[in-house]
Amino acid sequence: MATVAILIPVYNRETLVVRAVESALAQTYRDIEVIVVDNCSTDGTYAAVEAIAARDPRVKLFRNETNIGPVRNWLACADKTTAPYAKILFSDDLIAPQFVERTLPHLINNECGLVYTYALVGREEWKGVPQYRAFRGTTNFAREYFLRSTTYIEHFTPVSPGAALLRTADLRKNLLTELPGLPDYDFNRTGAGVDWLIYALTALSYPYVTYVDEPLTFFFAHDDSISGANESNLVPEGYALARQWLRATVKGL
Repeated sequence: MATVAILIPVYNRETLVVRAVESALAQTYRDIEVIVVDNCSTDGTYAAVEAIAARDPRVKLFRNETNIGPVRNWLACADKTTAPYAKILFSDDLIAPQFVERTLPHLINNECGLVYTYALVGREEWKGVPQYRAFRGTTNFAREYFLRSTTYIEHFTPVSPGAALLRTADLRKNLLTELPGLPDYDFNRTGAGVDWLIYALTALSYPYVTYVDEPLTFFFAHDDSISGANESNLVPEGYALARQWLRATVKGL
């Protein structure tokens, strides 16, 4: 059993997914597995990853019989691993070779809920604007401070789970496809809101979370991304609803 699973949900990313998988396999921390779940792609995505899996047994490739939507496919990835720690790597993004090496030592402490880094966001690999750099220097945030900051301060933390390392059990527990009391918004369609809630809901169960002050993730900004498309303004609506739901759910927030 691997210690860390890097989870790559993918749909129709034939031209991008290979570089994501290769960035996962390039980790300096070697005790990993890479779980790729193809959400019934209609292009050459599956074959592209299959070629990598044929030469590296750390890649475990699966394919859904039908398209189950993006968020349920994130959960499908988490359900395919027995590793105690996991991170989601979206198929159009990258992680630095040192990502696991720099983050895992913090999460081994049972009082730490999750570890995240800031990201570079751009259209060329590892060239872009630093985002979510809340502090200069690696920092432990007490639960209450983190929860209030991430809820009320925009860009204090990433909204994408792609910048975080978590315990697999927490990822499964706190990755929600719907929020009680909000039946009219399909969170599974974009992931907007429930992706950010993974941070907040996980933090509720631990004394602190850790921020590593290094740009160990690269988010690819392109028009074909879910956030880039932003159909009918669904993305900002999802985040607004998720924050509203959390404030109503957590007393004192």
